[in-house]
Amino acid sequence: MRDILFKNLTSLDRYRRDILLSEASIKNGVTTKTQKHFVYSVRDHTVLKSAQELEAWLKRYTNSSPRLKDLSVLKSHDSKTGEEKFEVKIIGNLYILREQDIFNIDFTQLFKIDRKGEALKEEENQ
Repeated sequence: MRDILFKNLTSLDRYRRDILLSEASIKNGVTTKTQKHFVYSVRDHTVLKSAQELEAWLKRYTNSSPRLKDLSVLKSHDSKTGEEKFEVKIIGNLYILREQDIFNIDFTQLFKIDRKGEALKEEENQ
């Protein structure tokens, strides 16, 4: 058995997008749930009217210190309950130049795997 869920939500002002992909399956007595979750939001939008404005913008942002990006990884295994969890989370920002528009976008990306079942209890004991 396999269930898949996909959601793509965009805010009314189109400055925030939330994408979720979730899958659940059962195989050989082990239930596996995976989830990919992406959130993007526009923090700043600048319209440039000339090449000189682009050069000034580049100087201003290349001289400033970059925002820190965050990466976290979590893994756990409990042989008594037969549960395994794995999670990767990335938080950061990026800049996109499209024609004369510059967008500063914050993002969060999450990837999770949860496994549960009697077979996972036995793996640890052998």
